[in-house]
Amino acid sequence: MCFDKAAHSPCAGTGYAAQRAQAMTCITIMEASMEMTMQLSRTLKGQEEIFNLGHTLRPRHRQILFSVGNGISFGELRSKLPNCAELETMVNELLQNGFIQPLRNMTAAHAAAAVSAPAPSTVNLAEVQAYVLEFMAALVGTKSPAYRQMSEVQDLAGFKTVLPVCRKVIAAVASPRQAAEMEAGVAQRMGD
Repeated sequence: MCFDKAAHSPCAGTGYAAQRAQAMTCITIMEASMEMTMQLSRTLKGQEEIFNLGHTLRPRHRQILFSVGNGISFGELRSKLPNCAELETMVNELLQNGFIQPLRNMTAAHAAAAVSAPAPSTVNLAEVQAYVLEFMAALVGTKSPAYRQMSEVQDLAGFKTVLPVCRKVIAAVASPRQAAEMEAGVAQRMGD
């Protein structure tokens, strides 16, 4: 639910009409977010939250925002974060606050293509490299030497050489779990 306690309600302190309008918005968003095929994407505000130093969201919301990236279905998000009991509520809050948005104009075929893993022969190095750089920027910042090395990678061999360095930095600065999550995301994108 969008508001189960008046103190935490996004409508707290507003008039009945505003609360009713907010409730209808929450219900509409919740109904949409429960559709497993619904595509979600970060907004400009969401991008700024991930890449700027002034974080305003709680860590769990940031993790969801990071996982959404440039596009993911709600079902895939749920499978990425299986232990997040309040995922629907948090997604709803991110939608309400303008950090993510639904992508309503994607066709089912396009959505399925977007979430499927690439074949090993068609690895898009730029896509995988961008994933690692985004992951590192969110967790360790862009001033790390490992971030610089990854941003300078030109080929798959160079990528595979620098990736363990990035993993070690994420494990040391953030957590080993997040380093493993990054590595699993790379493996999925590379079709391993």
